[in-house]
Amino acid sequence: TADIYLHIILKKHTSELLGIISDPDKLAVDMWSADLVPDPVKDNVLTTLGISRFQKSSKLLDEVYRSLKVFNRPNILVKFCEVLKIQQNAGLTRIADDMLKQLSELVNKKV
Repeated sequence: TADIYLHIILKKHTSELLGIISDPDKLAVDMWSADLVPDPVKDNVLTTLGISRFQKSSKLLDEVYRSLKVFNRPNILVKFCEVLKIQQNAGLTRIADDMLKQLSELVNKKV
């Protein structure tokens, strides 16, 4: 089913994303603005002292992954990719483009 593919698309890139995300605070705010994370997740990332960049990034990716599994909507992945692209990071843009390409291939197979 499509829901399996949606979260697998993200999971395939999670390790690389965790290594590339350099500003999880900005990412949290941008994801919140795009309705990808709720206030408590954003606030936790922005205000919790002593957690690493990796831990913050992991919380954000976990939220997207959870949303993909629960709501099964391709637009969640599309919005996440759009947010990645505005981070002004070539690696994040490349991963976003790759995920969008995989999503497009999945959609074209279903048509």
